[in-house]
Amino acid sequence: MLPDVIVIGAGHAGCEAALAAARTGSRVLVLTPNLDRVGFMPCNPSIGGPAKGHIVAEIDALGGEMARAIDRTALQIRMLNESRGPAVQALRAQADKTLYALAMKETLETTPGVELRQEAAVRIEAEQTGGAGTWRVRAVVTDAGNTYPCASVVITAGTFLRGAMIAGAWRQAGGRAGDSATGALAASISDIGIQTRRFKTGTPPRVDARSVDFGLTEWQPGSSAPQWFSRDGREGRIERLALPPLALYPGSTTGWRTQLPCYLVHTDGTAHEIIAANVHRAPMYDGSISGTGPRYCPSIEDKIMRFPDKGSHGLFLEPEGWRTTELYVQGANTSLPHDVQEAFLRTIPALRNAAITRYGYAVEYDAIEPSELTPWFESKRVQGLFLAGQVNGTSGYEEAGGQGLLAGLNAARRCAGLDPVTLQRHEAYIGVMADDLTSQEFSEPYRMMTSRAEHRLSLRFGNADDRLADSALAWGLISADRHAHVVAERATVAQVAADLERIHLSPNQATNALLADCGLEPVTRSMLARDYLRRPQASLQALLPVLNAVHPQTATWCDLRPEVLTAVDVQVKYATYIAKEQEQITRIATLTDERIPTSIDYATMPGLRNEARERLTTIRPTTIGQAGRIAGVTPADLAVLLIHLRRTTRVDVRSRSEQDTAPMETVTSAPVRSA
Repeated sequence: MLPDVIVIGAGHAGCEAALAAARTGSRVLVLTPNLDRVGFMPCNPSIGGPAKGHIVAEIDALGGEMARAIDRTALQIRMLNESRGPAVQALRAQADKTLYALAMKETLETTPGVELRQEAAVRIEAEQTGGAGTWRVRAVVTDAGNTYPCASVVITAGTFLRGAMIAGAWRQAGGRAGDSATGALAASISDIGIQTRRFKTGTPPRVDARSVDFGLTEWQPGSSAPQWFSRDGREGRIERLALPPLALYPGSTTGWRTQLPCYLVHTDGTAHEIIAANVHRAPMYDGSISGTGPRYCPSIEDKIMRFPDKGSHGLFLEPEGWRTTELYVQGANTSLPHDVQEAFLRTIPALRNAAITRYGYAVEYDAIEPSELTPWFESKRVQGLFLAGQVNGTSGYEEAGGQGLLAGLNAARRCAGLDPVTLQRHEAYIGVMADDLTSQEFSEPYRMMTSRAEHRLSLRFGNADDRLADSALAWGLISADRHAHVVAERATVAQVAADLERIHLSPNQATNALLADCGLEPVTRSMLARDYLRRPQASLQALLPVLNAVHPQTATWCDLRPEVLTAVDVQVKYATYIAKEQEQITRIATLTDERIPTSIDYATMPGLRNEARERLTTIRPTTIGQAGRIAGVTPADLAVLLIHLRRTTRVDVRSRSEQDTAPMETVTSAPVRSA
């Protein structure tokens, strides 16, 4: 049976694209040069973190697989930024890389409508339709000589388009160690007329754990409380894949699940001197690499040269699996020669006898120009041709997975004759990313960060299901049963929040004794439970014993899952701020013509990202609208700028008022003093 959608590549973008297309009813063929690399993690063995973890939660809410796969194979998981607000809290998990790929491949193999084949795509065939210059996809040709007709193609080629691996003087064609580059497909894309540019990424060395002195490291354990990326994980519907850890890793813990720690070490001045003395041998500095690397994930040599006054840099030693001795040296991305890599690592006390199992290297590759893509990741030149993942100039497994899901969904909709769909900036981090990638010029690989989302209080890690379930059902990505669960949970949160507005806490001895037993502050006046919950240290989970004793009708709340209680907390605590966020959206839409004083000092303006600070200082825009059109200035930056303008306006008004009254006082008092 002929496929409707062909997905080229089976990395994180390719897997999500294939699954999304199949779940909406398309017949999908996945072409990849190596079926043993399906869902492979070529770089860091982790998923999640601020903004990235939000994307993983959104992939799960839209029926994707990344969250389930990491929940099944994590060897450590923890919530980051717990001491900060809910907008920036997100999970990060370390994975067993081999088991993660196995879990993802298993899902593809068992999903109806998906077929996997070990063939490399070498050419996209397109035909002219309608007027001049209008083309549409017709077929994909492979290195095996096969031609596969189809209605849609999703290219998820990662770093393989004319990819080159580089370390010092060593250079080899390839998108990652052990896999060759894709020259023919890159040429085919160019023949179509699609414009590309050259980007660069990198990977650090790996070291043998048997050569590490773990007693000289700081252990970073996983969470002691259950944490899950996926709804199925939270509801106990996943089959975990795990192995007993090697005994050589100290600090492993048991409890709700067995976990391995990561191990923190630091560089020092000696390491920095070695790197600085050999930086002329690094391809990024000797001219061997022309591509631009990611600003927010710099190589170790970039860190040393850009921040010469910084005395040390933290590096994390991350286990790559339960039963492997390889440790990933997070934070040490490099293209330095092999001898320099060994030299600087061995200046770190815990690594003084380090045995490198794999050297770090840079990868230079072709990426698609943003102007070539629509917001739903379809080529503007060729109907039915979609692109997703690192080939679009992004970095990160999570960004790739989010793009792949949206591209695969729209590729299937193209086959079915349906209009494309997008996610808006106020709906999802995936929407922020899609808008950024296709509407802004950017000169370096794109990385998702919470600061890019101007509505981040509404786009929380914990409310992804609530935000996206309705769209996911309408698009055919999730079942009606799952949607019903989300709707019921949404109603429960709303009902509990409403009940808290009717329940009072009285300032009597019994109530305050109960509050003290729960470690909570007493009440000095009668107040609504809603208002008490707005206190900084209060939470519904902690308050439940008090409410159960004073108001027995709340006893059923003890059966609610922790994430439901947290959702109530956030809804009650931040309702005012979320409302203000909506007002801010309206203001930004209506104030694009507002003037910006030429004397404004961006260097001292708090809250601006460094990239925005640099661009605004250089261009000096005269209006908010002009500032918003500067590449590298996000709507979140505009919000910061608007707040600053409001504050300075109020100060100016007060200052003018004082100046208006001061001369009158001087005039009336001067004669008195002279007399």
